[in-house]
Amino acid sequence: MHLTANQLSVSLISSARGIPQQDWDRLFGANCLDSRDYHIALEDAKMPEFELRYLTVSRNSSLIAVFPFFIMDFSFTTIIQGKIQKIIFALQKIFKNFLKIKLLFIGFPTTEELCIGIDKTEDYNMLSELALDKFMQFIKEKKINNLLYYNVTANQSGLAALLDKKGFVRMENFPNARLKIRSDSLEGFIQGLSKNMRKSLKKKLRLSHEAGDLKIEVAEDINGAYPDIYRLYMNNFNNSNVRLETLTPEFFQNICRNMPGKAKIILTRHNTKLVAFNLCILNDDTFIDKVIGFDDEASRRFNLYYTTFCYNLEWCIKNGYRNYQLGIIDYHPKIRLGAELIPLYIYFKSTKPLMNFLAKKLARFIEPKNFDPTLKLLARKSAQNKAGIVPSESRSAV
Repeated sequence: MHLTANQLSVSLISSARGIPQQDWDRLFGANCLDSRDYHIALEDAKMPEFELRYLTVSRNSSLIAVFPFFIMDFSFTTIIQGKIQKIIFALQKIFKNFLKIKLLFIGFPTTEELCIGIDKTEDYNMLSELALDKFMQFIKEKKINNLLYYNVTANQSGLAALLDKKGFVRMENFPNARLKIRSDSLEGFIQGLSKNMRKSLKKKLRLSHEAGDLKIEVAEDINGAYPDIYRLYMNNFNNSNVRLETLTPEFFQNICRNMPGKAKIILTRHNTKLVAFNLCILNDDTFIDKVIGFDDEASRRFNLYYTTFCYNLEWCIKNGYRNYQLGIIDYHPKIRLGAELIPLYIYFKSTKPLMNFLAKKLARFIEPKNFDPTLKLLARKSAQNKAGIVPSESRSAV
């Protein structure tokens, strides 16, 4: 697609390789946590459920905006959990497309926040509206019917206002968890926790040490370890209730090669056996814990979540990273460790009026806070605080 309006040229391209590095850096800036190299690594992973694309806008041959997007068959089991999710899974075995719709997502898979690249000298609202018009035209041509802006942040108020004006349905998505590192040592961090959490964490670390020696290392070359890394990844994937994408072995093979100095694999071994890994991405002063994997038996024996968290935190402190991004889901331990939940929003619109009507009715019902136990407790506590109700229990909701 190549359209011209008011001296602006709009095109669709299939790879971030078609966007020069200097243009990417200029348009996205340091606030975008996912780099051009990371996008290319996802493209090279060849994940079959996604069609990855970019809408670009140029003025007089100069690139002024980039909107990453992808197309997939979306299942509502991604956001609905618990008993209802199990019922839907059972029905999908009989009716393959039950509660599945084809969606065009503005955003990118595995990215926690929507990043749109727009030149600072240009009119952000005008270009956002231009891109939206082209996306609506595109989905009608391709008979996709449904458009979704994925993980809009509270800072993107201009975009949110535009989408509200255009009749998009808004719902809360899984929030991101981010820890602001204020301590200069691991011990200082632990001392800053609540009394109960401080006592619990010290006990977990002591029991882990007593259970046997663990060796943890930061690596950039994982050629010999990637089969075990992928095994641990799939173990976590199969144990999770939230699954938007399935990463491929190629992703793990290529990520460090594509992002030298920016991608780190933290490997945890007991004797010679790999029992845990963290795939981490470094961006400015932020350490992003992108993908994890644990061996179930070793996880219980060594309290691997907390053991690896403390190692990663100490590494961040020693190397000058002041923000530790912990990602979505499994909020209970993250909150107890001091992480803040960053709200993220989905904006949805269909070309079919009936679908829009149903979406407005269903949006509040299918929000993750209605299914995730920790988010449900936090939502109830927030509602009680707003109503001036003091909970009868003295303990914290989480």
